[in-house]
Amino acid sequence: MIISKLKLTYLFIFLLCIFSKGFAQINSGITIKGIIKNTKNDAIDGATLFLKNGADGEVVKQGLTNTDGTFSFAVAKGGYVLVVSYLSVLTYQSEVLKLSDHTDLGIIKIETAPRNLKEIVIKSSGKKPLIRIEGRKMIYNIEKSITAQGTNVLEALKKTPGVIVNQDNSITLNGASGALLMINGRQTYLQTEELAQLLKSMSSSDLKSIEIIRNPSAEYDASGTGGIINLVLQKSIAEGFNGSINNGIAYGLTVKQNTSLNLNFRKGKINLFGSYNHNFGHFAMDYDNDRTTNGKIYLNSSHDVDKKHNIGSTLGADYAIDTAKTIGIVMNGNFSGGGGLITPITNIFDQSTGQLLQTLRSQSSYPSQKTNRYNVNLNYRYKGSKNNTLDIDADYGIFDAATKNLSTNTFYSPEGEFQSANNFLVANSRNINLYAVKADYGFPVGKGRMVTGAKYSDVSARNIFDQYDVNSGVNVIDINLSNTFKYQEQITAGYLKYETSLNDALQMDIGIRLENTHSTGDLKPREGSTQSATLVTRNYLNVFPTAGITYKTKESGTYNLSFSRRIDRPAYNDLNPFSYPVDELSYWKGNPFLQPQYANTLVLQYSCKNTTISAGYTHTSDLSSQITEVLEGNRIIMVPRNIGFQNNINLTVTQQIDIAKWWSMSLTGTGYRLENKVGTVAYGDYSRSCLAGTINIQQNFKIPGHITAEVSGVVNSKNISGLNTYVKGNSQVDLGLQKSLMNDKATLKLAITDLLRTNKINTDTQLNNLVLHTTYAGESRQIRLNFTYRFGNNKIKTKDDRESGLQNESQRL
Repeated sequence: MIISKLKLTYLFIFLLCIFSKGFAQINSGITIKGIIKNTKNDAIDGATLFLKNGADGEVVKQGLTNTDGTFSFAVAKGGYVLVVSYLSVLTYQSEVLKLSDHTDLGIIKIETAPRNLKEIVIKSSGKKPLIRIEGRKMIYNIEKSITAQGTNVLEALKKTPGVIVNQDNSITLNGASGALLMINGRQTYLQTEELAQLLKSMSSSDLKSIEIIRNPSAEYDASGTGGIINLVLQKSIAEGFNGSINNGIAYGLTVKQNTSLNLNFRKGKINLFGSYNHNFGHFAMDYDNDRTTNGKIYLNSSHDVDKKHNIGSTLGADYAIDTAKTIGIVMNGNFSGGGGLITPITNIFDQSTGQLLQTLRSQSSYPSQKTNRYNVNLNYRYKGSKNNTLDIDADYGIFDAATKNLSTNTFYSPEGEFQSANNFLVANSRNINLYAVKADYGFPVGKGRMVTGAKYSDVSARNIFDQYDVNSGVNVIDINLSNTFKYQEQITAGYLKYETSLNDALQMDIGIRLENTHSTGDLKPREGSTQSATLVTRNYLNVFPTAGITYKTKESGTYNLSFSRRIDRPAYNDLNPFSYPVDELSYWKGNPFLQPQYANTLVLQYSCKNTTISAGYTHTSDLSSQITEVLEGNRIIMVPRNIGFQNNINLTVTQQIDIAKWWSMSLTGTGYRLENKVGTVAYGDYSRSCLAGTINIQQNFKIPGHITAEVSGVVNSKNISGLNTYVKGNSQVDLGLQKSLMNDKATLKLAITDLLRTNKINTDTQLNNLVLHTTYAGESRQIRLNFTYRFGNNKIKTKDDRESGLQNESQRL
């Protein structure tokens, strides 16, 4: 079945390539073209071209001249600036070109002797804002944040407006769970735990920006009922050899060290790039887990020390066949390894008398933990002169993780006398293999443009769980508490999207996406086990419509109304029906019959200059959430279940203000009302609702002596997580200083995060006869010192904090 689907996918891609020739004669959109020659009238082959937005200096197109010196770009109406660079030297920059029809610039002659123009740099017509809006995207330029540097990407995500990273590392967006996280527009296909390890192995200094797409159109995967968070990585467009190295230290409870190295070489048609980063150090967390059930009170306190080291690396190459066609390869490796130690103490009381009944002293040591991820991407890009485009991507990835946990559990009487003990060793390995291939083809139709595409992905996950009894001093496997769970999922998708301008002020797009999901979950107990084997196979087809309309006015800005339907499929491990212990008193178990949840979202957005207002409504059906249930003997078990539906009404306002020439501020406020409706036989019929909000503020101050100061903060109100967990409000204040050194080749940054140590997570849950209270406090308060040095060619600057308009680009080639 997999082979037949692959054949269909490859056939579809082949037909797209054939059709591209047929559609090549259709002429729509605006074309700007010309010929680059030197002063001797010789055609210049391989000159680098940049087409910038005339309003803000942002690079919108780039390419190389052909062997005969010709070039061509397909663009929308507007104002642009053409920049030409040859042999690492800026040789030409036009005035703002007002394009309303096809334009032939004719012959442009450039000076090829670098000695005449070696001191020229390109100045932007406007500074790059911290937050900007592009269509349905909100782009947070995190590279401009001082306090976000010197940490990993998971920590940096917490500074993004509207994004909340929960205590279990799950991510919510504007109060809605199920946000899909992508890297450079590509899925990771990893679940919460594995994704968190990947993000911890990535350096925040490698990020150019974070894109928030609340209501994606049909060309995006339908996964992610909360929307899409896309991490855009740095990529230099400067010619020649250049790079940067960042070294830093941080101190919370212990010393941590981080290093990031980025290298890039671009000459003619070839671009080579690579990066390395690591985060070394121990990270501590204290958490309490107190519960009341069946007449007893359990007060649990734990200290957790994570000793893993995280390393990330990238190696890639792009080759420009000509100005229209580019091929590339990108290889990523992310590695995490080291030990860990958790020391919980649980005191058990009688609820009615308050008398201490027992004390459980536990210890979970992790002598072995490893996580390795390898990913290879091959890509082909075609951008024709008549607005024809073809993008093909093929991905192959491996995720390999293994953990050993030695858990000792000893019960003592109120007088401190030994009562009983239970010690066990858990060996857990997780292996994931993924394949994905997709093609997207765009071509003009009438006054608009059609985009169509297909995608096939195959994910195979294998989870081996072995538990050993170590009470006798010899490891004896417990066949009734050990299993192997295999999960396979194939998704075949295709879409159509049409976008057009109805007039100068009104634009619209409409799309439809089909996704067929085939999955198999296979639980195999050990031979001789009393547990039963379980095999669950599913095959379902979903239709995901999208639509959007944009109205632009000369005076009051832009209005955009959009609709989309999206899906969240169950995580692989959530479908594993086997139960395994977290400690002596709590267990986790998957649900093989867990269904996907679906969301319909409507968003109205208004933007004008430095102001953006967005209002949205999301209805999520078949809402899935982890439920904590009480078992015999007062043990608890955590099980994911479909429990009802959710309504989310939200409003977000973003305002950027230049208070003075030396003082700027960015403010984002999000308010939402979340309502969970439960309607099941086991849990009754009731609702949980909450009004909540988040405020993000970042202020920047320019101080004499090339010094920039930053004061940023986030305030989260009380909110709901999952089914009926109420999370108390928290906040964080960060301070930062940045100084430019060595003629702007180096930067020194000093930051203090969570200055008041108020970023703590407190939750309260009540379900039937269970009352649960938890508290989490990590090393959020740290002092960080980072030094960055940029080397190599800087005639066309790769970072534009002060004067360069040529931004680092990602996914341009």
